[in-house]
This record gives sequence, structure tokens and C-alpha cells, in this order.
Amino acid sequence: MTYQHRVFGVALRMLGNRAEAEDVAQEAFVRAHRALGEFRGDAKLSTWLYAITSRHGEDALLRLSDMGPRPDAALERRELETALGQAIAELPEDRRIVVVLRDLEGLSYEEIAQVLELTLGTVRSRLHRARADLKEKLERFLP
Repeated sequence: MTYQHRVFGVALRMLGNRAEAEDVAQEAFVRAHRALGEFRGDAKLSTWLYAITSRHGEDALLRLSDMGPRPDAALERRELETALGQAIAELPEDRRIVVVLRDLEGLSYEEIAQVLELTLGTVRSRLHRARADLKEKLERFLP
């Protein structure tokens, strides 16, 4: 119960589709429950749940990667949110997940490295490239 909203939030930001995110979040908790005996406590429980969610969401990401944003440009803020969501969705998968985990969920670089089983340098490099890609795609919104 403590992590349900955060796990769903990660899935939703990764996928951009509420129904798929609900399925991924539910499946992540089912998998976590089944594998609870394997949880060694080396990482925080939330980090372990994010790892399960991100791995399970990979297939869903591939299915949804061609979807565009939902049309709703009535307000400038909504337009920016839509553009940002689309820009994140268009990032290569390896860059997208680090942006979601760091900038949207607030995980540390070390936690991301642990969740994704990457070196710290790889996390930093992917995040730097992802942010540069996002800046380029969102230039029209920048002052």
C-alpha cells in the first residue's frame, strides 16, 4: 500500500497510457509478492520495486512507443505537458527510463544504477544525453 502510487506513477510516466500502467503496476506487485523471499535487503524496498516495474514495463514500452500524445492543447501548460510527454516517449528506451527514475521519481544516481544494473558513469551519461535530447525537442517552449 505504501508504494502503490509511486510504482503506478513510474509505470505511467514510462508508458504514457493509464490502462497499461495499471497492468504493469499490478503485475509488478504480483511479481514482488512471489519473489519476496528473494529480497535480500541490499537495497531499499522501493528500489527493488522500481527494478521490477521497469523490467516488466519493457515489453509494454515497446508496444506503446509509437503512440503520440493525447490531443488536448486548450491551455499552454497542457500543451507543454503533452509535448514533454511525447518528447520523453520518443527517447530511446535506455534514456527514457533514467529520466523517469531521476527527474520524475527522484531516485539518486546510485539507486538508478542499482535498479537498472548499470555503472554510475553509464547512468550519468544516459541522463546527460536524454536531457540534451529533451532540450532540443522542447526548444520552442524555452524562453
